[in-house]
This record gives sequence, structure tokens and C-alpha cells, in this order.
Amino acid sequence: MADWPVPADESARLEALRSYSILDSESDENFDRITRLASQMLGLPVALISLVDEDRQWFLSRVGVDVCQTGRDVAFCAHAICGDEVFVVPDPLNDERFRANPLVTGPPHIRFYAGAPLRSGQGHNIGTLCVIGTEPRELSEQEAGLLRELASLAMHQIEMRRRTYLCPLTGLPNRRPFFEAGDREFHRSWRQDTPLSVLLFDIDH
Repeated sequence: MADWPVPADESARLEALRSYSILDSESDENFDRITRLASQMLGLPVALISLVDEDRQWFLSRVGVDVCQTGRDVAFCAHAICGDEVFVVPDPLNDERFRANPLVTGPPHIRFYAGAPLRSGQGHNIGTLCVIGTEPRELSEQEAGLLRELASLAMHQIEMRRRTYLCPLTGLPNRRPFFEAGDREFHRSWRQDTPLSVLLFDIDH
């Protein structure tokens, strides 16, 4: 039994997320620009593009925090992806779902959260664009609309990135994600002192 709410489409949602080949990728100014805008326009110190994986949330872009991921069990975004509207927690200390959360009782001392789902073209919520504050507050309709628009822009960038990463012949990831994945696996193998193998197929010749 998971320690977090699980969307009804969880298997298909995870498949959709992984189809973007974006988890653990390098930072990208296109996404960082969106989180900076979210933070500045909503007047909140933290903004994140959070992708909710099987047991973690990983930050594709972040403003105001140093960590690149947290466990899914403490992720507010794990709740936000279960619906299609902006998910708002005006004060986590007054919400039984979050008052004992270590991100509330300790650093970064979350006192406000709002997250708009990142909805894929197939209708699966792969993560959120969220903003976080250290003081309780409400989110106006205008602010919620702004967060939705920025989330839509972030999802558009994710979709565009996937198009540039796919081979037109096979529909599979092309050279760029191959080298990115290879670099990650090389360093993981080096750190863990384990063997590493590569198998290549030449399809078009």
C-alpha cells in the first residue's frame, strides 16, 4: 500500500512520463525561465516543475530550493496529480494530510502550496508546475489561471523536447538522449564499481 494517493491511471501515467526520456536530464533554460516567471509573478520564493515518478518527485526546474528531488511520500505534488484543477493548500498546518509532513515541520517549512498539473497529450498528469510559500495565503482565480497557463507552457516545452529527441524512422529516442543516458549510466557504473555494457542495432542499413 503506497503512502501517497495513487491516480486511477497510474500505470499509463508512468508510461507516459517515461516516454519523454526527461527524468534526470540536464537543466534547460526554457524550463528555468518558466519557474522564474512563476516565482516572480506570484510573489512566492519557490517554484518547481516537478515530475512525479514511481516513488519520487524529481525537479526538472527549480527556483528557491537546492535539492533536486524528494520522496513521493512527502510530495504535495503527489496529491496535485490526482486531479485536473489547480491543487491549493492555503496552510498545511490546518490540513491533516500535511501537518506532520517533514517539509512542513522542518525545512523548507512549507506554509502554502499551489500546483497545476502537467497534462500530457494522452491525458495523463505527469507532474506539476507548483509554487510554495513560507506564509499561509490564498490563491486568487487570476493567480490560478496564471499558474495553469504557465503549466501549459511547461508541458508544451516538454512535448517539443520529445519531438527533437525522437528518431523519425523508429520513433525511438535519438542520439542526444542516448548520450545523456549513457553518461548517467557510465557515472553510476563508475561510482558503484559495476560492469557496463552497450548493445547497438543499425536499423536503417
